[in-house]
Amino acid sequence: MNWVIVAVLFGLMRAIRTFAEASPSSIGVSVALGYLLLTGFFVGRIFASIGLPKLTGYLATGLAVGPAALGLVDSAMVESLTIVNGMAVALIALTAGLELEFGAMRPLFRTIRWITLVGILGTALLLALAVLAMKEHLPFLAGMGTAESLAVATVLAVVMVAQSPAVVVALKNELLADGPVSRTALGVVVIADLVVILLFALASSVAKSVLGSGSDLGATAGALVWELLGSLVVGAVLGYVLAFYMRRVRGGASLFVLTLVFIMAEVGRRLHFDPLLIALAAGIVVRNLTAAGDKVHVTIEETSLPVYVLFFTVAGTSLHLDVLATVGIPAAVFVLVRGAGLLVGSRIGARIAGASPEVQKFAGFGLLPQAGLALALSMLFAKTFPEFGEAAGALTLSVVALNEILAPVAFRIALVRSGEAGKRADAPSGAGGH
Repeated sequence: MNWVIVAVLFGLMRAIRTFAEASPSSIGVSVALGYLLLTGFFVGRIFASIGLPKLTGYLATGLAVGPAALGLVDSAMVESLTIVNGMAVALIALTAGLELEFGAMRPLFRTIRWITLVGILGTALLLALAVLAMKEHLPFLAGMGTAESLAVATVLAVVMVAQSPAVVVALKNELLADGPVSRTALGVVVIADLVVILLFALASSVAKSVLGSGSDLGATAGALVWELLGSLVVGAVLGYVLAFYMRRVRGGASLFVLTLVFIMAEVGRRLHFDPLLIALAAGIVVRNLTAAGDKVHVTIEETSLPVYVLFFTVAGTSLHLDVLATVGIPAAVFVLVRGAGLLVGSRIGARIAGASPEVQKFAGFGLLPQAGLALALSMLFAKTFPEFGEAAGALTLSVVALNEILAPVAFRIALVRSGEAGKRADAPSGAGGH
């Protein structure tokens, strides 16, 4: 039946595209939104029935109907749907913050710290060395001296090592997973996002200086402080606002959460804050400093299904597998280096921290997926270095595309084999409860 519904939706969308090509773009965007939501939902169910993550089905849907394949959803529609991505990132980050209960995670802090140091930073170093080793196969590095190549390689490494809290949260919910493996993976990817944002700002500033593009380190430091500390402070305030609403007002909780998420995503971005950090801080405050954590978590689970579906289907429409024809070999090499570095590094870090055998063996798989942050950094890289950013961005986008498609499957298998799937007592009605 799922296949029949998908086929009917495809036929309807094809007919609409045929007969309404001259319609205003706003109508096209509205139709695209509904089509992606419904088709992604049913394709996700098909993927789940064969033992694959639902979010992989969402990604596959976006890839198949997006500009890179069938073109039912064109580039203009994808561009107009970016507001969905912003809100989804904020909602997912809010969920991640709510998952970080410091009291329960305190025994894992040592493991998280060591995996971040050895696994994340060690892999970034390996990726930088891999870029230098592949210099002859990367035309945009041609003609650069050692210092320039090293500076650019460092920025590329930071972009490629980025993680995805969205995938970790989505798969935890889908499998009802709970335990030290999933908690450690979530803690690491959250900390890694903060580290990656900081490292990208510093590395890109140094690279611009080395390349002679000019970079005011003082201004860069000021902007970084504003983005990081400002985002965390604003997020903490909004967390208390959310907790106050939940405590004093009856009804309308879902609408209030979505409105607050919109403010985090759109208003925060316009004020040069990071929506991910704002939402993450808000979730952490609600969970650890108020009594509203469970109520907010339930409210988000009641409203998160369409957000998750749209986030990953829209992400799928943004995948550019066509560029693999030109950068496929280097991209595959970097995916392998990144994967090996994260898996081996996380195992070493967990062993140093004295973590359980399950954490040593499986936590690293949660570091493999990529999504929103890696895509955003890839596009920001292209804007920061216009001379060669487009070619380098094609490479990093290819790496992200491969990791988006393959890594969630590996993490799902790891959660099942670790024995943590189905350990959560509450069955969410969001991403995993359908």
